[in-house]
Amino acid sequence: MTVLAAAVVFAVLPLVWPTRGISGRAAVPAPAPVPACPGAAGRTEDVLSVAGALELMALALGSGVPLVVAVEQVAQRSGPVVAGHLRRVVAALRWGVEDAKAWEGLPEVWRPAARAVALAGMAGVPPAGLLTRAAADLRRAEQRRIEEATGRLSVLVVIPLGLCFLPAFALLTVVPVVAALAGDLLAGAA
Repeated sequence: MTVLAAAVVFAVLPLVWPTRGISGRAAVPAPAPVPACPGAAGRTEDVLSVAGALELMALALGSGVPLVVAVEQVAQRSGPVVAGHLRRVVAALRWGVEDAKAWEGLPEVWRPAARAVALAGMAGVPPAGLLTRAAADLRRAEQRRIEEATGRLSVLVVIPLGLCFLPAFALLTVVPVVAALAGDLLAGAA
């Protein structure tokens, strides 16, 4: 009976045990990937790369360079996916597209940048401060996503714990007590 229960636990355990974080440390989920642009075959970068690019653009804009130059310089120093997105913006800006409309067609993660540039254009102020705030908002949202995923992970850890300890508890404590009581009752009845 005990061997059968152990075999069932070890057979079911790989099916329900979380695949990340088995190394003994708490698993921290990977940052959310940024969808690749059509030319970046299957490559992804995380949201934090986008936030870093926005902060670099804000620094460049704060030093007085035009938006198109700032975006182009950041594109040259970014990873392949972020650089591809920024090069699309640079191309649109060089073709004379309005600053706010140049960001259209990019993934959702770039919406804060588009809003910051549009708001700065309407108010007639440099977009550096707004881009810095957009980067901070992206980092906060990513932190919230990681905390939620970590909370879900702690719930998932309870499942294998229950599958291992409840049968062991039943086999090592409840079954011997019931067997002893049954033996005493059968001995007393005879």
